[in-house]
Amino acid sequence: MLRFPAHTLELPYSPPYDWENVLAFFRAHRLPHIEVVDDSGYERVIRAGRGLGWFRVEQQKNRDALLLSLWNGSEKDAARVSQSVRRMFDLDANPATVLRAMTADNLLSAFWAQHPGLRLARSWDAFESIFTTVLGQVVSVSFGRLLIDELMQAAGSPAVHPKTTQPISLFPSARQILEADLSKVRTSRARRATIRSVAQVIDDGTLNLTTLLIPEVLRKVLSSIPGVGAWTTEYLALRAFGDDNAFPSTDYALKQELKRHPEIRLDSVQPFRGYAAIALWKSFAESRKVPLNGSLLQQL
Repeated sequence: MLRFPAHTLELPYSPPYDWENVLAFFRAHRLPHIEVVDDSGYERVIRAGRGLGWFRVEQQKNRDALLLSLWNGSEKDAARVSQSVRRMFDLDANPATVLRAMTADNLLSAFWAQHPGLRLARSWDAFESIFTTVLGQVVSVSFGRLLIDELMQAAGSPAVHPKTTQPISLFPSARQILEADLSKVRTSRARRATIRSVAQVIDDGTLNLTTLLIPEVLRKVLSSIPGVGAWTTEYLALRAFGDDNAFPSTDYALKQELKRHPEIRLDSVQPFRGYAAIALWKSFAESRKVPLNGSLLQQL
């Protein structure tokens, strides 16, 4: 298979930066077939101007930057990917600004002082995230990944991995999901119906993912879909649509942490409640000794 040389770009950030915590999030939520996370970096297959390509993200040694390498892509692809990677890895966050917000609450301030490099990792693609989050509701991370694999094989296009040359399935489009037989996706009939409903509102343009949605509009559209509840809506706002102030208050781990620390005043840290969620999830994991790459909790 023809492989075009890699484009390499250095993506700087303001330190401190908790690379391992961000990488652990992507490791726990990697998509079958098209995403790989190892001890030193993240890789993903993408559609590029020259067909299928792939990119890799690693931490630069002795520099406050990540290194992005892209294969089988053009300079235009590299610019697009670098912008997306900056968002995924939260490279444009200002640690000093977030720290100032956390100082409004004594407990969050103390925890943030212990973990000043925490970042709000986000998904590569909001479209994918909607379906993976719905499939991952109330199941373990490992079983959720199995369901995603089954969805991709049932509805996605077959392809050849541009790096390994192994056969893979690409993530399906909304139209492919609507036309596919989802009976082999081992989830409930109600959840399969929700998957189709989500695909329908995207396919007919009710939920337009090519435009920047106002958070209130996003929540209204998502919550109108049967089977998409408060946790899913708020979690997607946080992880897929870039709302720094989103807070999935019905999340089990967050509820446990707020119950354990009733003195926390979330309103005081607005508009950065999403960073408070990251801190509380990490606090929960540490208190329960839950490994971030193997948690039963979808968000960790």
